[in-house]
Amino acid sequence: MSTYEESNSEYPRKIRDFQVLSTIKPSEWTEIELQSSHRQMSDLSPWLNEQGTHIHNQIIQEIERRGV
Repeated sequence: MSTYEESNSEYPRKIRDFQVLSTIKPSEWTEIELQSSHRQMSDLSPWLNEQGTHIHNQIIQEIERRGV
């Protein structure tokens, strides 16, 4: 599993690889994983297929549910 460090806080947080994230529900993702994936998928939105658009919508709904 590849990860990278996110140093926006006092303690670095690891972000799981999207292949790992795709096997679990967005409700189980960390806020930084949601935000990072949303940002990346927004950039790629013109090229997302139906499945990618569905996953992106799930991420958006989870972000809104949490009020992030």
